[in-house]
Amino acid sequence: MPRLPDMMKLLGSAFLLLGGLLWGFSKARELWQRERLLGQWQRLIESLKTGVSFAARPLGDLIREDGSPFCREAAASPLFSQNPQQALLQAGNRLLPRQGDKALYQGFAQGLGASDAAGQLRHLELYASLVGQALLEAREERDKRSRLYICLGLFGGLTLCLLLL
Repeated sequence: MPRLPDMMKLLGSAFLLLGGLLWGFSKARELWQRERLLGQWQRLIESLKTGVSFAARPLGDLIREDGSPFCREAAASPLFSQNPQQALLQAGNRLLPRQGDKALYQGFAQGLGASDAAGQLRHLELYASLVGQALLEAREERDKRSRLYICLGLFGGLTLCLLLL
């Protein structure tokens, strides 16, 4: 029968290994989350392009009716009734994790409603291409780094286990 100190070492080692693995999965999840948000932003742009082209309705109505997380977050804001553009900007700042994505989103949100329909369509086309490029980079980063983070977490936990045993 194993002694209690040996059982504690074994249990501690299992927790270290599990902790490292969970760290790796959480870092990989961040990469998946970024890709998902950028994809939803891209769909929002397409929806706004359609709304600007065919509906000719106020920006607040287009945002309120869209189902993206950006629009849901903006519509839930108390600021939405006074300034839907600012509410959308704040929603993107809360949802997007990276500074580069936030800066791109800030330019996107600030340009909404600032010109006529043709200017809005040009603005949306520009950001559709910029977000498409960012989404492509996010997918490449996820492909390259998600397994790396999981393996690093696993091997980091394993290394700590071996050092403590």
